[in-house]
Amino acid sequence: MNERIKKMLLYMEGNRLDAFLVSKGENIRYLSEFTGGEDARLLLTPHHRYIFTDSRYFEQVKRECPEWELVEIRPPGIEELHKVTSRMNRIGVEGHVISYSSYHQLEQSLPEKLVPLTNVVEKLRQVKDEGELQMIREAARIGDEVFSELCRYKIAPGVSERELASQIVYLLRNKGCDNEAFPTIALAGENAALPHGQPGERRIKPGDMLTLDFGGFYSGYASDMTRTVAISEAPADFQHRYQVVLEAQKLGVSLVKAGAACRDIDTAVRNCLKDYGLGEYFQHGTGHSLGLEIHEAPAISSRSDAVLEENMVVTVEPGVYIAGWGGIRIEDTVIVKNGGCEVITHSDKNLLII
Repeated sequence: MNERIKKMLLYMEGNRLDAFLVSKGENIRYLSEFTGGEDARLLLTPHHRYIFTDSRYFEQVKRECPEWELVEIRPPGIEELHKVTSRMNRIGVEGHVISYSSYHQLEQSLPEKLVPLTNVVEKLRQVKDEGELQMIREAARIGDEVFSELCRYKIAPGVSERELASQIVYLLRNKGCDNEAFPTIALAGENAALPHGQPGERRIKPGDMLTLDFGGFYSGYASDMTRTVAISEAPADFQHRYQVVLEAQKLGVSLVKAGAACRDIDTAVRNCLKDYGLGEYFQHGTGHSLGLEIHEAPAISSRSDAVLEENMVVTVEPGVYIAGWGGIRIEDTVIVKNGGCEVITHSDKNLLII
């Protein structure tokens, strides 16, 4: 029995649960290594591990998680679940994941048995094991390769944002990623003022700033990196603001360590930007965790009460966004360690003029 299952069983024992029903895809993968099946569910009990899915995924279950007991369903699988749980009294469910209609169906089939719970598996996922860290390091390494190739061969005046974004997705997959980890951001000039803008037909021209925010999934685990570069030349105001954002970003990275309060890191980064008169243009939190999802808890933000633990993985990504001018964001992914952190995105952060 692996450590993840042991931790879940301890949680169930402490909360007097006869079973725990897992519906979220990333949590299913975390506990069982099963990677597919939109209607799949796991049911964990002290003595049995069930995976509920339909016949399309039988062979996949046999390959990926042969130790789990396979239960064939006809979606949505309520009848089959009822048969397995008929003698159980308290069944934990992912209340933050399951839809109202699905919960209502379960409630009708399993009256007075359901115990809605929030982020149980997600909390286990916050601290990564060494296998997970290796996947994330590899995803980050591929991201660095992609950025290097972009700078050498792909970024040039006349290329559109959409063309660049498409190249990034192609390169991520060509170099070994499963897919992009989130919609790739490639924004030039004034469009870079949109923190999560969508790449369009805007073509790069000399004097532009270009923000690239991208990452890939490698064996299910995400990477995330942002760099902002100058095209052909870097105007004085861009150079000044770039150095301010870089200073704030480096400060944030220097503060990441086990035991650090996420809110304190965010405050320090925000104050650095304020000292240069740019605080009002920083419109989001300083960072977030990642893993099987691109955005996980804890967040490095003013609203977070979390304290970092060793082997959490977080981003540090301050930015400034000025309407009509543009934006600058610099982001690294780091692994939290005792006394500091391991930066795993190694692309140059000094101002690049391409």
